[in-house]
Amino acid sequence: MNRKIIRKWLPVALAGALLLLVFRPGRTPRLEVLVQPAERRDLVETIPASGVIRPVVEVKITPDVSGEVVELRVREGDPVEQGDLILRIRQDLYLSQVEQAGASLGSLRAQYARQRAEVRQAQLIYDRDRKLFDLNAVSEAELQASRTSLEVARSSLRAAEFAIRSGEAQLKEARENLQKTTLYAPISGTVSRINVEKGERVVGTSQMSGTELLRIADLSRMEVVVEVGESDIVRIAPLDSVEVEVDAYPRQKFRGRVTQTANSAKKLEDRFDQVTNFAVRIELLSDSVKFLPGMTAAVSIITERRNGCLTLPVESVFTRNKEEFVWIVGPGSTAQARRVVTGIQQQDRIEIREGLSEGDPVVVGPPDAVGKGIVEGQRLKPSN
Repeated sequence: MNRKIIRKWLPVALAGALLLLVFRPGRTPRLEVLVQPAERRDLVETIPASGVIRPVVEVKITPDVSGEVVELRVREGDPVEQGDLILRIRQDLYLSQVEQAGASLGSLRAQYARQRAEVRQAQLIYDRDRKLFDLNAVSEAELQASRTSLEVARSSLRAAEFAIRSGEAQLKEARENLQKTTLYAPISGTVSRINVEKGERVVGTSQMSGTELLRIADLSRMEVVVEVGESDIVRIAPLDSVEVEVDAYPRQKFRGRVTQTANSAKKLEDRFDQVTNFAVRIELLSDSVKFLPGMTAAVSIITERRNGCLTLPVESVFTRNKEEFVWIVGPGSTAQARRVVTGIQQQDRIEIREGLSEGDPVVVGPPDAVGKGIVEGQRLKPSN
């Protein structure tokens, strides 16, 4: 009977002894972690963005008058100098308007000359009647009538003067409209776009923008226009250096500099929230290659540089109660939380300004362990 009991409970006793041996105090399993020492490196903080290349100076040519394009002197890609004739609109209607305005002005001037003669005649009659009135040769009523005629003649003369001024203005406007049928290049550059063909009708007014005929750009100075978020725009300033990569030129990097940041935001609506972006203009400084309007580019705006600063991988820093911490491997390979103060960040590395010394062993992974998987005093199994 005793042997049967021993055989029954012996395996249970052995299993219990084994568990006691494995999990006795001081022999709990250690957590495997990746460890790197804090080391000094040069860091460059950048803000990435992407945008489209365009000329720094590009002028849109629109007409001030409407009509048919009867002459187109340039083609897309042609170089032009300031003052070159580029396009002409049919002038028949505007020549007719100049002739009509000139004829009307001539008629008004003739009417003015007639009114001046009438004023002189009315003045003579009034002077004669005033002398006769002094001699009691005419009545006061006759003198008053001649005075009234003189005043009416003078008023008509003033009206004729105003009519002449109006006619001169109309003639001037007609001549200017005639001149506007011939368009000249406002700047020197390259014809970057043509939107019309010979024979097309275009619309133009002096009050608003008319049909866009073509564009002239200075292709010697190009820029990239990008958009950055509101949290990044405050770190960007004019003359900041920029590294530019253009899709058309793979494996090449070009230099640039920030020339302007927008003072007002551009609001964009997406499905879930409102996005606030600011436009940033970056001038390209490379003269070795030819950039064309519309090319896409990726930029890295350099906002700050630090040489020989203490750094760690970004994933080693975690946050608790709005403070930043790292796990270090303390005595006996135990985990110790150390509060740190961070600085600039370069992609996968971050500056440590306070809280660590060079060479301190810091836990950098695995990521789930750094954030929530480690507790204070836990035994660790470090691995480089």
